[in-house]
Amino acid sequence: MEISFPTDSDGFLSQECPSCDQPFKVVFGEGSEKPISFCPYCGFGGRGCWWTREQADYMSAAATNIVLGPELKKLERSLKGSFGNLLKIDVKSNLPDVPTVPIDVNGDFEIRSFRCCNETVKIEPHEKVFCVICGQEVDLKMSDSKKVFLSHKGVDKEFVIDFKDTLEILGYEPWIDEDAMPAGTPLERGLLKGMHDSCGVVFFITPSFKDDGYLETEINYAIQEKRIKGNKFAIITLQFADDNGNVGEIPELIKTYVWKKPRTHLHALREVIRALPIQVGAVDWREGIDDVVSPPRMKSKARELSNEAKTILLEASAGDGMIMHNRYMGGEQIQANGKSLIPENNQRTIALWVGGLEDLIRRRYIKDIGQKREVFEVTREGYEAADEIEEGKKGDAGVTKGAANLS
Repeated sequence: MEISFPTDSDGFLSQECPSCDQPFKVVFGEGSEKPISFCPYCGFGGRGCWWTREQADYMSAAATNIVLGPELKKLERSLKGSFGNLLKIDVKSNLPDVPTVPIDVNGDFEIRSFRCCNETVKIEPHEKVFCVICGQEVDLKMSDSKKVFLSHKGVDKEFVIDFKDTLEILGYEPWIDEDAMPAGTPLERGLLKGMHDSCGVVFFITPSFKDDGYLETEINYAIQEKRIKGNKFAIITLQFADDNGNVGEIPELIKTYVWKKPRTHLHALREVIRALPIQVGAVDWREGIDDVVSPPRMKSKARELSNEAKTILLEASAGDGMIMHNRYMGGEQIQANGKSLIPENNQRTIALWVGGLEDLIRRRYIKDIGQKREVFEVTREGYEAADEIEEGKKGDAGVTKGAANLS
């Protein structure tokens, strides 16, 4: 038996947490292949339990009519009639009416993407939520997204691509729709994800720029990101003039933000770089230039890590990348790569190893993938730090061996 429900205008279907009763929306058939397993608000875990009350009532009534209805009709026909002069049976089934199919309306929701599992949902405004697939907690006030969204009219694309190419050479990661959205991506959802993955938006206001539907949508998304991320998101507006001195009109929605009227393209590029909350790397020699000595381009990832933190990270990266932190009566245990790492069950030793674990969390070398800070996974930065520790060990071993040979 198959039952279908209508979605809202964006293709999202309403769901409801059985624990906190709060509604959210998901898109079936897109994003993660794994099932919805966690409430985005309270982190409650479960599967197949997310239907709204209206949907559950409809499915129950529909199933009763579709499955039991024909059987009851058969029973009614077989029993109905007279049995001699002694008995007369009249049977009438009375099934409940199937209610109207629940209609899904848009409501006051925000579209949010969980990059950990490639899943997009609609949720009510919250500062912290849980990924509906893996349960990882996400702080919506914080963002590590460092792309730069380039907003423009289609007729200005070649003009904007010139800025895009220059920003890429400088080390930035520009977001432009033709590159970032695969064919078939719903436009508004793709624009929202691009804005959410960015630390700033540049509006190229040329005489061709008109505040039509999609540009208004981009502006609304940008203002929403600014409210959430604060100084980690910049709205940069550049007003350009054509050869006849005509200028683009600044949309009303972003007139409250400062805009610039650059004299040249180079001036415009300087304004973008100056306004973004991220900066380019330190100036240094290119790789492959002879007879120069270059300091490391990045601060050491492994510097100042405690020995306990290094051990946890190395063991986890040598295995499946997972770390377990278990608490039990009278002690604690940290496990990685099939090994128990806390050597002694006394409070001082436990504090050192738990402190090492917390250090890895703060530096984002590992991330919590459970709900109770008991299961962790090594991040990309964590693997890079582990590689650096291993390289350092090899260097130290080489120095020791050289000293031994000299003696």
